[in-house]
Amino acid sequence: MAKSTSQDAISQALASAVEKIGGTARDGQIEMAKAVDLAMESNEHLLVQAGTGTGKSLGYLVPAILRANKGVMPDGTNRTVIATATLALQRQLVDHDLPSAVEALADQTDHPISYAVLKGRHNYICLDKFNRVEVDSADDGEEQLFQTSSSALAKQSKKLRQWVDVTDTGDRDDYDEELDGRLWRSLSVSGRECVGASKCAWGEDCFAEAARNKAHASDIVVTNHALLAIDILENLPILPDHDAVIIDEAANYVVDSQGNNLMA
Repeated sequence: MAKSTSQDAISQALASAVEKIGGTARDGQIEMAKAVDLAMESNEHLLVQAGTGTGKSLGYLVPAILRANKGVMPDGTNRTVIATATLALQRQLVDHDLPSAVEALADQTDHPISYAVLKGRHNYICLDKFNRVEVDSADDGEEQLFQTSSSALAKQSKKLRQWVDVTDTGDRDDYDEELDGRLWRSLSVSGRECVGASKCAWGEDCFAEAARNKAHASDIVVTNHALLAIDILENLPILPDHDAVIIDEAANYVVDSQGNNLMA
């Protein structure tokens, strides 16, 4: 069994992270971080009920960062997967909480700790569809959506196409302009619809594949409850190998063997 991070190290690291973001120390947060570290290193389950204001994100991020510092192995040892209930929380973790925590602990880690977000394919532009669909028609039969070049949807389509030419991610959340959901659906695919990178003419440039490759090379991976459930219940290799899972807002994730939410 891997050597557990010392409780003093957890406390010190948490204090550094809290100071970095301008927060204040909380006894509950410290207790949670120590418990999370012990559970990770002893391969035990842990259920934490943390009230509003506890600072639970840092309470689990700090132990995950210190574990990753030990070196993520090819078999996933020391890699942590964090599953959230919403895309909004994913974005908060990747855009704010993780960068702040990693930066705060830079002097306590031996190498840069990497992290990535992994979402379903429908959250990314499909380049195959993008290069096949005409501006003045939709492949779902809703031709009127693109009937005239002066329509609001046609203007959105033009802006979206310009964005696709310059974006590095193809991620829906990175597009800040107004966007009709029908337009996005006409240029994205679900995991079941995708033919696979090896069979797609645009596979080498695929945004979803790039996100997946980045996640598989990262120390900490942020995903959502749905992808975690698919990875577990359908035994599909969606997530990279890992040896620790943190389920944020776990009350939304209690499922049976058929995938039914038992808390609903």
